[in-house]
Amino acid sequence: MASIGATLRLWRIGVVDTPTIFWFAVRRAALTVGVSPDRIGRLMLANNHRKFARFDRRWVRTGSDGAQYYDFKGARLPFEEKYRMYKVFFDSLAVYCLNKDRYTPRLAHDLDEWFEGPYGYTGDGIDVRVEPGDVVIDAGAWIGDFSAYAAVRGATSYAFEPTPELFEMVCRTAALNADGAIVPVQKGLGDSAGELGFSVCGLDQNGEGNTFLPHAGYDTIQVKITTIDDFVREQGLSRVDFIKADIEGFERNMLAGARETLQRFAPKLALCTYHLPDDPQVMERLILEANPRYRVVQLGKKLFAQAR
Repeated sequence: MASIGATLRLWRIGVVDTPTIFWFAVRRAALTVGVSPDRIGRLMLANNHRKFARFDRRWVRTGSDGAQYYDFKGARLPFEEKYRMYKVFFDSLAVYCLNKDRYTPRLAHDLDEWFEGPYGYTGDGIDVRVEPGDVVIDAGAWIGDFSAYAAVRGATSYAFEPTPELFEMVCRTAALNADGAIVPVQKGLGDSAGELGFSVCGLDQNGEGNTFLPHAGYDTIQVKITTIDDFVREQGLSRVDFIKADIEGFERNMLAGARETLQRFAPKLALCTYHLPDDPQVMERLILEANPRYRVVQLGKKLFAQAR
């Protein structure tokens, strides 16, 4: 459970609201006296529905054609009940929207406690942020939330999403943002090129957990896969400045297929490390083997790296 200090600091900048603070305190007190977490969760459910509604009132807009979309200070995404942005917002867009894109170590650690942590970090000798003009690889784009952020920052993002339904959402996100700023790519990223079995959750789910790793209860489809090195060569890219990855345990495979890119371009890295127990160690080793100039900073659920 997140610390009281982290919770209060996030409340001060508007990441956590007052009702959530109240239920956070209730949950801590109840757990202290032995109340079942499931019972507390049921009590919190009604507050969660109200919380989602407050979030949507703040960020959802209606276009001239009647279609609804999220507008996170210029970063736009289609609004669909199935793909609501409440949770994902705190990883990809909250710091941009609520803290002027300032990724201090304390804020990054606080968000890492409460959610999965942001895709930016400034401190400990590194500055991992998307800058205007950057060429970004967005591995595991989902509906394009990080790519929309990169677009509003003035970058060009190649948004890799192999799931057919999610790829359609990425295309809709690309159409809502600056022309050419988001380039949807219907492929996964790994250590080889070709086709590979891909585990997808049911149609009633939002696809966040789709993975190249075997998963009980998921359906398996065949999707196209490539490596970052192959993609860079095929596209004739003269630079890659930033790689973001949340690909459900396949991050290590992606790094193995990006060795040349890490050596040649030394892009900034913001990678999830919580899917497999040894992710932090394996991924740091792969990065440093490819390019020893990288400085790596590990949080609880994210790895950040920049070549020095």
